[in-house]
Amino acid sequence: MALNKQLRLARHIKEHEAVSLDLFDITEAAIPVPEDGQFLVKTEALGTSPAQRAYLMGSDSRFHPPLSIGEIMRGRGVGHVISSHHPDFKEGDVVACSTGWQYYSIQDGDQSRSPVKTLQKVHYPQEPLCLHLGTLGASAFAAYFGLLDIGRPQAGETVVVSACAGGVGSLVAQIARIKGCRVIGIAGSPEKCAWIKDVVGVDVTVNYKTDNLSEKFAELCPDGIDVYFDNVGGDILDAALKNLALKGRAIICGLISTEYENTPPPGPRHYYNLIYKRARMEGFFVWDYFEQFEAAEAELMTWYKNGDLTPTEKIYHGLEAAPEALQSLFSGIASGIKVIDLDR
Repeated sequence: MALNKQLRLARHIKEHEAVSLDLFDITEAAIPVPEDGQFLVKTEALGTSPAQRAYLMGSDSRFHPPLSIGEIMRGRGVGHVISSHHPDFKEGDVVACSTGWQYYSIQDGDQSRSPVKTLQKVHYPQEPLCLHLGTLGASAFAAYFGLLDIGRPQAGETVVVSACAGGVGSLVAQIARIKGCRVIGIAGSPEKCAWIKDVVGVDVTVNYKTDNLSEKFAELCPDGIDVYFDNVGGDILDAALKNLALKGRAIICGLISTEYENTPPPGPRHYYNLIYKRARMEGFFVWDYFEQFEAAEAELMTWYKNGDLTPTEKIYHGLEAAPEALQSLFSGIASGIKVIDLDR
């Protein structure tokens, strides 16, 4: 008899501890049965997000309560509807949703009761499902709306992208290139710099571990940075703010260098440049754009089919590999979007 395999939190992670399978209990339970208004999803693949580390710390992630000991690890996945009691979701539909780290999950088809809408019907199920967690999924939507709605780049402008070898950053760089911008990508090793040059297609690379960022930005952008897409915060953000162009835009997407630590992050030191350069720094939350996801998905699909958007998914295999995939976001050992194929 088939069972629902799950990863449940066994203990909270320490501040500098690596994410590993030791943090979880592997359990099996009966496959749940949907009630009226619900449907059952068989998960095929799981995505990763830096915010998941906050769950492991027992910290308030600002949008969800902390994860308690014994709870199923939270996470987004993609899968097939295999049983439904909701008129809008039929057996065989493919959805991306909050599945958790498990084989099967019950979904509520009515999102009006949820403070944040995250349940999305996949409109191109013929494509590899892992793409709907990356190149055609939430990472892509963050890149798309952050860059195009907040940054509003114009052809010929210079766009600088931090964590450019990561899931969101690698897509931001490609979209900026599609829009005719000069793209400077920041990464943390010669191998990653080569990868974002050869695979992602940036014009210039910067190694934040060896280059003096402020001096490098001044050299590469004598007229200033038109659009800076920030995924890291900290010193890299500071160097970019110091070198913004007149009417420059700084987009705040994530703070992976400081957000998932217990110590308070340092504040930016060069925010005064926002005044002198009449510039703008703005954060965003990708799920606020939920109603526009379908239109964005269509344009992303066109770019993908035309060969303008290169998939960067790195695939891990099996539910037990999910902790390793999540840790890779913080260890810097792999480039691209980290996805777990459940191989069932």
